[in-house]
Amino acid sequence: MVESVTNINFWKEVQYEMNNILKELKGIVLLAHNSIEFVDIIDILNKIKTERSTTILYISLVRTYDFLKLALDQKPLKNKRIFFIDCVSGSAFTEEKAIDDALYYDPPSNLIEMKELVKFGIEKTDPDIVVIDSLTQFMDFSMPTEYNLSDLHKFLRALKSEYLNINQDTFILLYDSGMSFMQNLPKLSLDQIFKVEILKEEPWWRD
Repeated sequence: MVESVTNINFWKEVQYEMNNILKELKGIVLLAHNSIEFVDIIDILNKIKTERSTTILYISLVRTYDFLKLALDQKPLKNKRIFFIDCVSGSAFTEEKAIDDALYYDPPSNLIEMKELVKFGIEKTDPDIVVIDSLTQFMDFSMPTEYNLSDLHKFLRALKSEYLNINQDTFILLYDSGMSFMQNLPKLSLDQIFKVEILKEEPWWRD
C-alpha cells in the first residue's frame, strides 16, 4: 500500500504586527532578505527596541565602514549608538585611523574565528544588540552540508550560552537568500526566523 503525502503550507501576513515584534526583539534571530541595501537595514534597526536607547555592534563582512557611514549620514539611526567592525577593509588601517565608532579586523574564514570576533567586539563595545552581516559568508541554506550545519549549531549554541545575557540580549544574523530556496534551517538553535523582501517598484496607481 502506497501512502500519500500531504504538504500543508501556512502563510500569514504579519506586516502590521512586525513593528510590535521588532520592538520587543530578543534572542538569536535569523533575518533572511533578498539582497536588501544597508539603508533598508537601517529602517529595520530603527524599529528594534524603540522605547529605550540601545547600543548596536555591527560586524560587517560585506560592506566597508566608509560605505556604511555614508548611508547613516543620509538616514540616521534614532535613539541608538552603533559601532562597526569592518572586516572588508582589513586590519591594515587599525593604526592609521583613530575612529571612535569603528574597528578594523581581518575577515574570519570560519565560524570558529567568527565566534572569536564576536567576543572581541563585545569586549570592546558592550552592545545590547549584535548584528552579523552576513551569515551568507559561511552558509548556503539552499544546499547545506552536514558539516556546515554542525558548525552552525555549535556557533549558535556558543552565542546563547556564552554571550546571550542581560546586556547582549539580541543577536541578528543577516542572510542574503537571493533567489535560492532555503532548507534545513537550524530552527532548534534559533529563537526567531524572519524573511524580509524589499520591493522596489512604482505603485500601480501612478501608471
